[in-house]
Amino acid sequence: MSEILKIKVIQEVVNGVTVYTGWVEGKKVRDVAKIVHITREGEFINGYQRNELPKHIESITDYVESKNSTILANLVIGFDQSVKFEPIFEGSEFGHLHVPYDPEKPSSELPGAIVDGQQRSGGVKNSHHESYPLPVSIFISEDDNDYIQQFLILNLGKPLTSVQLNALALYDDIYKPPALAAKAFPLSVCEELGYRHESSPLKDLIKSNGNKDGIIAESSITEFITNVERQLLQVIGVRVYQELDESTKAKFVKIIMNFWDAVKIVFNDDWQKKSRDMKGSYITHGTSIIGFSYLCRHMLRVFQTPSKNTNNESILTHETPSTGFFVTELSLIKEDCNFSKGYWILGLAKNPDVKDLPYSRRWNDFQNTTSEKQLFATNILRLYEIKKGWREDYPIYVG
Repeated sequence: MSEILKIKVIQEVVNGVTVYTGWVEGKKVRDVAKIVHITREGEFINGYQRNELPKHIESITDYVESKNSTILANLVIGFDQSVKFEPIFEGSEFGHLHVPYDPEKPSSELPGAIVDGQQRSGGVKNSHHESYPLPVSIFISEDDNDYIQQFLILNLGKPLTSVQLNALALYDDIYKPPALAAKAFPLSVCEELGYRHESSPLKDLIKSNGNKDGIIAESSITEFITNVERQLLQVIGVRVYQELDESTKAKFVKIIMNFWDAVKIVFNDDWQKKSRDMKGSYITHGTSIIGFSYLCRHMLRVFQTPSKNTNNESILTHETPSTGFFVTELSLIKEDCNFSKGYWILGLAKNPDVKDLPYSRRWNDFQNTTSEKQLFATNILRLYEIKKGWREDYPIYVG
């Protein structure tokens, strides 16, 4: 049976938004406000909270049950329009919020959502106290973006998980600090490649919060996008990604799809062996992905420089590079690549005892570290430069 929970508050208008501060019965918070965890269904992301931390909640419960304990940090709760403010007299900023209260209601039907304080509210709820008031700041809104925005601002200085950061970066119509905004663009392109284009060669292959079965790390694809971004924008005649419109962004994504279609064609045998455990092929390993980003970036430069590309497409004949352009370029190094067997001949080891000691690495021995990715990318780019006739063979010194 529904009752009313009264929360003592002071009403204030801040920058045009009405907010309330006061005290709420801590044992009842979870009965009126839910926890909105991050979930995903296909390309659709919902929520913002990470999973609860049982040990953290236990430590808060221990503190709450200790002598003279009190929690002074405000919980932040958003309520829907079913919650009303009643002043103690007309025109007063002091009064009570009237919150529908029914402990039997399922979480999805509760009028509120905890934006900040899920661990504190859990710790108090689990304590032996019959009553334990908690300070609270409250806003009223039916717009999910208001909840997400408050969560983001409150947690800027906290170690959010990569899953949370990536999900928050993809929400539209909220303010994002510069560091998070910079993540948003490559992640949005990653969404296009992994979810929204049925014809994308990377469709369903990118591992993320919404696709646990993916075999390519989302971070590898976003790093690929970041590495090729500047050159690709030049190709389509856009200065910075913020100036992309729907049409030019579609071109941006299509060129990346063309490149990966070409990878599938040229390295078809290796591509067919791809798997999450990388036992059959390393072609989707993070190290290989970054190597391909170096190649893609340089191939885009080739496309823009007709004098270096007399036997293939260029800006003189095509608006953007097609899959065929990338197939021609990648085919130059096909026989020198070892994604599923053999050894990569990398160069010379720096060894004080043996001059010009040949250095090689088995096809599946690369690690997903910055130094290893740099080593692999430098080598595969060297192979391309030699095949293009830009350089004579030259050693890479390793170690």
